[in-house]
Amino acid sequence: MSTFKQHPAFPAQDVDAEGSVAELFHENTKLWPDPDVAPDLMPPSGFSVDEALALSRAYKSYEVRPRVVLPMPSTRPGRAPTYDDVVAARRTIRTFGDSAVALATLSALLELTYGVTGAEHTDGGGVINLRAAPSAGALYPAELYLGVRKVEGLDTGIYHFEPHSSSLALLRSGDPTDVLLEACCWQPHVTSAAVTILFSGVFERTTRKYGARGYRYVLLDVGHVAQNLCLAATSLGLAVTTTCGFYDDRANDMLGLGGLDEAVLYVAFVGPRVDEGTVAPDLDPTCPVWPSSDVV
Repeated sequence: MSTFKQHPAFPAQDVDAEGSVAELFHENTKLWPDPDVAPDLMPPSGFSVDEALALSRAYKSYEVRPRVVLPMPSTRPGRAPTYDDVVAARRTIRTFGDSAVALATLSALLELTYGVTGAEHTDGGGVINLRAAPSAGALYPAELYLGVRKVEGLDTGIYHFEPHSSSLALLRSGDPTDVLLEACCWQPHVTSAAVTILFSGVFERTTRKYGARGYRYVLLDVGHVAQNLCLAATSLGLAVTTTCGFYDDRANDMLGLGGLDEAVLYVAFVGPRVDEGTVAPDLDPTCPVWPSSDVV
């Protein structure tokens, strides 16, 4: 069994101008063997009542906001691209086509990225909803916000993805281009991508169980979700590029986040490929992408 270090690696006041805050954090969130704890004293498997309650509430919901229910993605006959095909074809694509993304395509992208994929029952009758991406302790600290510019059947605005109801909650109506540009360091991708997706982390969902080391797990969890997004976009024939280039406070303010309990950690730009209508690069052109052609 391991435990956290009991004392800081070095006090904060000892970090001079050339010191690294990142190194200080890393050192203070290391796990170390505890010689005083015998291996047979590991905690029992299963969940406590408090843990089960936390797991069942591992998501945000904007109940009073207008809501758009996402359409169910459809399938079409034919062989879907294999996992090997999709991984080999994944590329960062920084140019986007001018057309809008179909709402059903956006729905497929979100479901494959962070949708609910199953459920696990806990002691006492609780239910944990499992997601498309792995998460430390099944706590799912990531949240997805969308700056929508060009999606067919969806008004422009800033939305929150609510996977437990397969819906989008409207947080801010109107074209989000200007506020996204300001938050994302004026990157030109904002003005050409159909959707900008901001990944946040709700830290206490994970740190309440894992302590300070849980902060690391939140960052890892967001990385898992982002990789899902990249692979899902590739399988749907969409262009995607990711960035950590954003002004933290401006991005948090735009979404109404405090920046401490929840903060933006990553950003992705998504849109049609310039060669729209073709499958993703390096995929067999006879191999149809999922979902059906009428929503790609």
